Amino acid sequence: MERIEAFSFATNLGPQDGWPATTRLFYEHRDTGTDIPGFTIEGQYRCNDGYLLITSFDCPFEESNEFILLDNEFNKIAQHLLFAPYYSFSLHAHWPIGPRSLRLHYYTECFYTLTICDTNKLLLKPYDAPQSDLQAHASIVDLDKQRRHMAERFRFAP
Repeated sequence: MERIEAFSFATNLGPQDGWPATTRLFYEHRDTGTDIPGFTIEGQYRCNDGYLLITSFDCPFEESNEFILLDNEFNKIAQHLLFAPYYSFSLHAHWPIGPRSLRLHYYTECFYTLTICDTNKLLLKPYDAPQSDLQAHASIVDLDKQRRHMAERFRFAP
């Protein structure tokens, strides 16, 4: 998988609560003719099967992610939602771990592996061994550093 920056969403106008659940997708500023769920593109990858997009609805306290696999003509061939009521999946980092797999790091130390199966289905499984993954460990350290910085920044003077 190769991280890319080729996709963008059409701009929704007006208050966010009036936006449709899907947004028009553009590739290199050209309309793909495809609408996909989400308001924000959190990640995008080129893969053997086409493209993998990670989107969110930018909803504080109830963050979720949609994972959408598109073919080379931008048709949806697979989709998976990571969501749980009253739980927030705030994506901190993601990186490829193979030609068909990604590691996902959610706030604070929640990790998942997303795999594109041979049948072009998306399989999302918890990853319980971040200490054995150098990049996962570096991501934990980075998030912890960001949290300490925010705590210091918002600390009130006595």
